[in-house]
Amino acid sequence: MKAARIHTFGGPEVVSYEDIPLPTPKANEVLFKVTSTSMNYADVQWRRGNYVDRTLPATLGREAAGIIEAVGPGVTALHVGQPIMARSPGGHAEFALAQVDNVFPCPAGLDMTQAGGIPIIFLTAYHLLQSMKRLQPGNMVLVQAAASGVGTVLVQLCKQWGYRSIATASTEAKLELARQLGADETINYVTQDFEAEVKRLTNGNGVQLALEAVGGEVTEKSMRCLAPFGCLVNYGNASNTPASVSLSSLRENRAAMGFALSANVPGRDNQSAMAELLSLIMDKKVRLIVDQVLPLSEAAKAHAHLSSRGAMGKVLLIP
Repeated sequence: MKAARIHTFGGPEVVSYEDIPLPTPKANEVLFKVTSTSMNYADVQWRRGNYVDRTLPATLGREAAGIIEAVGPGVTALHVGQPIMARSPGGHAEFALAQVDNVFPCPAGLDMTQAGGIPIIFLTAYHLLQSMKRLQPGNMVLVQAAASGVGTVLVQLCKQWGYRSIATASTEAKLELARQLGADETINYVTQDFEAEVKRLTNGNGVQLALEAVGGEVTEKSMRCLAPFGCLVNYGNASNTPASVSLSSLRENRAAMGFALSANVPGRDNQSAMAELLSLIMDKKVRLIVDQVLPLSEAAKAHAHLSSRGAMGKVLLIP
């Protein structure tokens, strides 16, 4: 089978498209024929050598959708021929493996091209808004990089659940997308000081929740955007820059936390969360924003596009 692979870390040029053996599902795994997969910024970090797993060579990809081809020992709730989407390391291939806990059956009528871009960003957005801090309708949420995959879902879910969002982005086109998705306020962080703007937009009060995956100064300034008893959640480090959260901020009754979807947290119910999200998707209350669809053979091109920060929404890959 064909797969997008890396044998060394570096720029988009290190991504190859090559033949590898068809995998065999182990206990509590399924093998599925991939109909679509997608780019996440984690793939860029992985390719650059900034990801936790530095094993080489490696097949890229963190999620995919497709049709179950075979099931491993112990798998009873899923069956051959079933359409699924999954969190699937190595999903940038013609066939992929997934553990049953990370598999989500696709409802009839779901677009199987779009399905490959749903699991990670929708579950991440869900937990950022529902699992980290108890919010009330009308609470203010700062969404950094609102035109990113996760950002586009966060803005939509804020609108759906009655929270007010302040969305940041680097261009007017990205800000316009955020407004179309329901952002209550927008800030161009290139031409404006987002910290000062947040304070102005909230009459000096700050936001109840700030969500960012940039790191460095963005983390530090986002912390200062919080209202008393507000919470900052960092879920990535796209800048690869360390951040320093001051003790004085914490003593002002503000909190800072980190989030990773891959973390094994007792009680986190991704199956119920995905069922709720799929209901919203099928009812057309929220949607996947697709930047572009490319053949899997052009994975290197997809890496270059995402690395340039030009994408608005998800880049999908089709084997």
